[in-house]
Amino acid sequence: MRSRSKKTERDNEKKSLEKRNRLLLNYIKEKVNQLLRVMGTKPLREDELSDDDLINFDPIGIIAESFEQVLENLRESNRKLQTARDHLQAIFDTAGVGISIVDRDLRIITCNEKQKELLVRDVTDIDGRHCYEVYCGIDSPPLICPAIETLETGRSVLLKEVTKKGRTFQIATSPLKNNQGEITGVIEVSMDITEKKLAEEARRQSEKLIAVGQLAAGIAHELNNPLGNIIGYAKLILKENNLPPSVKERVNVIIEQAKRGNEIIKGLLEFSHQKFPQLRMSSIDSCIESALHSLEDMIEKNKIKIIKNTDNLPHLMLDPQQISQVVHNIVLNAIQATGKNGIIKITGYVKDRFLEVAIEDNGPGIPEEFRHRIFEPFFTTKPVGKGTGLGLSICLEIMKKHGGDIKLQSKKESGATFILSFPLRN
Repeated sequence: MRSRSKKTERDNEKKSLEKRNRLLLNYIKEKVNQLLRVMGTKPLREDELSDDDLINFDPIGIIAESFEQVLENLRESNRKLQTARDHLQAIFDTAGVGISIVDRDLRIITCNEKQKELLVRDVTDIDGRHCYEVYCGIDSPPLICPAIETLETGRSVLLKEVTKKGRTFQIATSPLKNNQGEITGVIEVSMDITEKKLAEEARRQSEKLIAVGQLAAGIAHELNNPLGNIIGYAKLILKENNLPPSVKERVNVIIEQAKRGNEIIKGLLEFSHQKFPQLRMSSIDSCIESALHSLEDMIEKNKIKIIKNTDNLPHLMLDPQQISQVVHNIVLNAIQATGKNGIIKITGYVKDRFLEVAIEDNGPGIPEEFRHRIFEPFFTTKPVGKGTGLGLSICLEIMKKHGGDIKLQSKKESGATFILSFPLRN
């Protein structure tokens, strides 16, 4: 009886051990299959491995090796993500347009270097600050804000022309959405169109000059002969004997006004028949001296002080007669602006592969509302009868044909400076 009891006890222990072994084998197989699924491999079939095979497995080794493969896959994925992120960041930073990302509170999340160059106003700590504060220098959103409109409507918005920091921009905004399609912020793109706008303005100005020149030529030819006849007959009247002084005075006015008409016609013909420059290596200083010599009487009469520093400038390929005409017109305008005892400074220097000549006066300056029009044909700020408005138009055309330009710098009541810019050639 005692031996039978011991045998029964051993059988129970064996069954218990087999049960635990079975549970352990199933556990190992389950975990192996989980690892295989994580690694993208099909799980084991029931008949693929026997119990003995599973017992001979090194489960810790399998787990360690599997985790090592998983970690290597994660490292490779991270490397690819980092490379992609670096590429996107490089594109973001080197794009030819300014790009900003702002949140729903209009706080800057990030912006690229071009945006900082175009719009940031002496601000170093940008992230987290309001875009209108950093880009516009104001304490609250402007009345017209494309970012706000995009947040409210969910649509892209384009502002065709915005002036900031003295330049002209197009501002485009688009919604930034998360995976659920919710708008979490705004992408702002700033495109500098200053040069494009200047080019379009130059093209319109050129077309206008051509049209005005054609009209001017026709009018000048039609008026030239009648004005000549008026002057001729008026002079004949003055030769008559016993002519009352009052009549002589009126006839002289007729002659004076007819001559003024002739001067206008001469300007019209110069404007419409502007010849291409006859270029030769010449001294800009000699052109300036020639222009000042032609104005010598007016300079002395008005006691104008001329301060000239144009010595030792490089010679240029230019038409001396035309450049002397440009300097003559600008200095004449300066004399008329300053009046008695004025000061005119003429300075020459080389800057950024250009030779520049600055002609500065101490007159009242040019009002801001007129500065963008001073090179237009027939526009003048002088009183009626004192100017035709053609001088600066002719000057600009001459400079353009020399490959150069004229720029105006003027502040209210602090005079005007005209800068003649000539390209230097090797």
